[in-house]
Amino acid sequence: MRLISLQEAAARARETLVRFPLVLFAACVAAGYALALVGHSGDDTPRLRGLLAALLGLPLLTAVATTGERAGWRRATRTLVGLTALLLPVGFWWASGTWTETTRTLRFAQLSVALHLLAATLPYLGTTAQRGFWQYNRIQFLRFLTAALFAGVLFGGLAIALLAIDNLFGVRVDEDWYARMWIVIGLVFHPWFFLGGLPRDLNALEAREDYPGGIKVFAQFILIPVVTVYLMILTAYLVRVLVTRTWPSGWIGYLVSSVAAAGTLALLLVHPVRERSDSRWVDNYGRWFYVALLPSIAMLLMAIWLRVDQYGLTEPRYFLTIVALWLAGIALYYGFTGSRNIRVIPTTLGALALLTFVGPWSAYSVSRLSQLTRLRHLLRGHEMLTESRLQPPAGEVGFEARREMSAVLRYLIDTHGASSLGRIAAALRQAAEVALRADAPARATDHPAAHAVMDRIGVAYVERWQETPEGQVSYFADLSQQAVPLDGYEWLGRLDLVARVDLPLGPDTLAFAPQTAPSRTVVSLRGRPILEISHDSLLVQARTAMTTTPAGGKGRPLPLTIDAEGEGLRLRLLVSAVSGRGAGATAELHSSDALVLLRLSPEPR
Repeated sequence: MRLISLQEAAARARETLVRFPLVLFAACVAAGYALALVGHSGDDTPRLRGLLAALLGLPLLTAVATTGERAGWRRATRTLVGLTALLLPVGFWWASGTWTETTRTLRFAQLSVALHLLAATLPYLGTTAQRGFWQYNRIQFLRFLTAALFAGVLFGGLAIALLAIDNLFGVRVDEDWYARMWIVIGLVFHPWFFLGGLPRDLNALEAREDYPGGIKVFAQFILIPVVTVYLMILTAYLVRVLVTRTWPSGWIGYLVSSVAAAGTLALLLVHPVRERSDSRWVDNYGRWFYVALLPSIAMLLMAIWLRVDQYGLTEPRYFLTIVALWLAGIALYYGFTGSRNIRVIPTTLGALALLTFVGPWSAYSVSRLSQLTRLRHLLRGHEMLTESRLQPPAGEVGFEARREMSAVLRYLIDTHGASSLGRIAAALRQAAEVALRADAPARATDHPAAHAVMDRIGVAYVERWQETPEGQVSYFADLSQQAVPLDGYEWLGRLDLVARVDLPLGPDTLAFAPQTAPSRTVVSLRGRPILEISHDSLLVQARTAMTTTPAGGKGRPLPLTIDAEGEGLRLRLLVSAVSGRGAGATAELHSSDALVLLRLSPEPR
């Protein structure tokens, strides 16, 4: 029986290879590029580009192959169409050579979503088969999960076997072999097994009425109740927004999107039972869910508008806007027509993903234009840009304006490259390109290129860590490459002002004890309090340092200095990191890191 099972498995594997030769070719190419990345120490970009392009070929070529089978194309026709479809991943590989890492990742994710939706819908394009469409995607989904389970078990078993060989027989197994094994299993075995379970006769699926009980229980009695609870929370929050007349929280987009996605998934899963007499409530729920979702979508659009109005468009905000508008359209369509056509959801979403991928209306072109316009407005507002000529600012540039300029520069350089700055002024592009060169000297900053551009326009750069929410303080100064002058002090120690620290000083002990109401640190010598360090004063000093030019605007931030004297003690704190919130009696110090310089005076006789 074992021999028969092996023969049958080999026969099915050959059959799958014959059905999907181009898909498995793309899988092998992806595995080859991924294997080349393991242990590689040089520039990984060419290999990574090849891997991403090959991964895009998997859903695309699967869609072409299954559509050809359903349409009855001859093998030669299917092969020709498949080879033509390969132009898309090849084009992605070629174009990605000029993209930044951020743009390459975003474009891959967007195109991957579009192609997976294409694989789900293309075989049924131009048909009215609702039940067959649901059964086909249900089979795909469960087959994918089964393949993932088998791949995980296979990898786990083989990994334990290699570990046993390593430990029992003393045969050294390099760690890279585990990665290589996972790549082969994940990129060759998994798609091969998945494709082997795809049905050949898609027309026959329209007559199938089987419905897994597990899916029904999960969707009707777990997913739908959870979605309902969160929808009620969103509605209550909307009422609070209207009563208090406050703008919605920024993270409301994630919650609304998650609720909409979970609710849509639940309705897709229960689609076959919507016409059954014992589940009529599911059909009503499917219609009124989208009606109830409309107020939350309106609230989401309000939050998006506020964010875009303040900071302009970026790719994530563009996609969130598109998804919100798409959700509004879907909610209106299903809520007011009562339609049960589930193909509208993946078809329209996939079309939007493709439509916003390229062109002047794409996420990348629109976002780049938005941020370039924002940067021009900031520069011209301070008389720093006349046509394409840069000049020193007419007056002092405030912290908020410098923070916005720094953030825009980081975005443009990371997402669209230094060349995008050439649309404003060639000098900006040149400054960024010089800083991005491999032989450029390192500097203590979170973004050397953006820092160099800010230096070029004569304005102090604002680090990411300086961008804290209102009322909060977060300051950091790197002391690792700075010499600390002793100035006659005898002792050097390290402490955190929010934790008790006992520093032995010869026969004596100096104790630092944090206190509340008011927030402070009490310093005691020989068990007697001799001075206090106000946390509020430290936070005020840190807040001032955050909004002023560090070291003339071009050097690294300097540590905060606090000098204090008490009975028999002279103390200097060099605070390199501090975070907290509030002021005055409500000041709260959350953490700190400081060097303390100490000098003891002899006791009076």
